[in-house]
Amino acid sequence: MQSLKTQNAVKALLLIALAFFLYTRLANGTLYFYINARFVGFTLIAVFGLLAVALSYRFGQKRPQLADEHGHEHAAAAHDHQHSHAFSWGGALIVLLPIALGLFVPPQPLGAAALSNREINSGANSLDTPAVARAIEEKAPASKNLLDWWQTLRASANPAQELAGQAVNVTGFVYHDERFGTDAFMVTRYVVSCCVADASPLGLVVHWPQAPEFKDDQWIEVKGTFAPSTIEAWQLPILVAESVTPVAAPNHPYLYP
Repeated sequence: MQSLKTQNAVKALLLIALAFFLYTRLANGTLYFYINARFVGFTLIAVFGLLAVALSYRFGQKRPQLADEHGHEHAAAAHDHQHSHAFSWGGALIVLLPIALGLFVPPQPLGAAALSNREINSGANSLDTPAVARAIEEKAPASKNLLDWWQTLRASANPAQELAGQAVNVTGFVYHDERFGTDAFMVTRYVVSCCVADASPLGLVVHWPQAPEFKDDQWIEVKGTFAPSTIEAWQLPILVAESVTPVAAPNHPYLYP
């Protein structure tokens, strides 16, 4: 059986390893591939919390035992307490598993491959508030991102006609769908409220004659104007591109409500 000192040392090392792993994800920016940016502060608190618990194993002292006629009973209680917190490899595996996955699986944001099981829409109904609508209306059309445009589409009774001619300048990744034909694709981004588990994809259909030149997941900037169109009996505004420019993936690939 392992000594209490050895068990505590292993526990401390595991917690330090987990804290260091989380910190490296903060430092290199890949944490944004998994959670909403507003939770980064809580992650930093978790890093310090893990280190504090790890240090408590190093500096914690054993409970003293009384050397009187009740000494035998106290020693048994201490033994039971020690046994209940004994080190287990199952518990160690739970801590090691996310570290191992993070080290051996390259961190990647959600992309076109994840769209096969998701419906592309505006995602979060909770955004339909007067305050949000007013904030979006105050933005110049060319400064709106994909989330802004989807909110505008949802607020419009007839978006295909009402948005026709408005200038658009958005950034996202390419997603091809056979329903759009060979001269069109969708410029897409995910909206993340909490973490990637609740991610919802948003997209605008882009008309561009050279659409096949762009591969799925390639990040692009699209400038153009809206025009009325119909896809599978749905009337919607399509983005007629004036330019499509490859760009680097942003540090924050998701949009946050």
